[in-house]
Amino acid sequence: MNRIGPKLISCAEPLVRISMKLITATILACVISLSFSCSLWSAEPVFENTVKHFIKVVASKDRMALAHVVSYPLQRRTPLSSIDNPGQFLEVYDEILDEKIVTAISTSRASSDWSEMGWRGIMFQNGSLWLDEEGRITAINYETEKGKHKRAELIKADRSNVHSGLRNFAEPVLEWETAKFRIRIDRLTDDKFRYSAWPVHKKTTEQPDLVLRNGSVTFDGSGGNHHYDFENGPYHYRCIVNVIGAEMDPPGELRVTRLDKVVLSQPVVKVITGR
Repeated sequence: MNRIGPKLISCAEPLVRISMKLITATILACVISLSFSCSLWSAEPVFENTVKHFIKVVASKDRMALAHVVSYPLQRRTPLSSIDNPGQFLEVYDEILDEKIVTAISTSRASSDWSEMGWRGIMFQNGSLWLDEEGRITAINYETEKGKHKRAELIKADRSNVHSGLRNFAEPVLEWETAKFRIRIDRLTDDKFRYSAWPVHKKTTEQPDLVLRNGSVTFDGSGGNHHYDFENGPYHYRCIVNVIGAEMDPPGELRVTRLDKVVLSQPVVKVITGR
């Protein structure tokens, strides 16, 4: 038995050496794999490359190039009209961008001045400008001095387009047509809104059939959809604004309820101003 033991041990020694080589190779492979993974973890987020390309376009001050990185239509604050194509963008360029915002974007850092906000897109600073995942402008909330002046002129002119009793508003919000009604919502103060309605065949310069004040706005999540609510005795009026939805969804809807029961529901068939 003593002779057999040493022989068994000597036979096992090559197997041990082979096993150690396999273990060493496995460890080395894991280290290499881990090093590649670490390089991926330290890589720039994809959105930063998108932002850097956009920054270069802005810094070039090539207006035509910038006009082609816009997602149209580009909405603007009421009563400014939306921008529907590159030609219109170039026509009103000075109303939406100036040297101040161009410099801010051109000298910005993708890693610190821009934020990826999930499906909503990529936000510059505090939301003055938004991009989609492809690096196209989806919204510009920044106001140039020329843009502010143009908007103030339009608001002043708009007051002459409504009945004399409705001219005391801070800014118009929207004007819609449904199958039976012409609807207008104006902002009176920072957080109060007014609802006015006419039969669809009447003009807004005529006496409205219904005026409701002290309305409020509620945003439904972060996608932009929102609604305005007004009370009229037992009746509740809601104007629903669809910013994001299915392709066949109407731009909005008028819904009237009485004691939580829907008594009227009409989709918007025409947007005159606003959304």
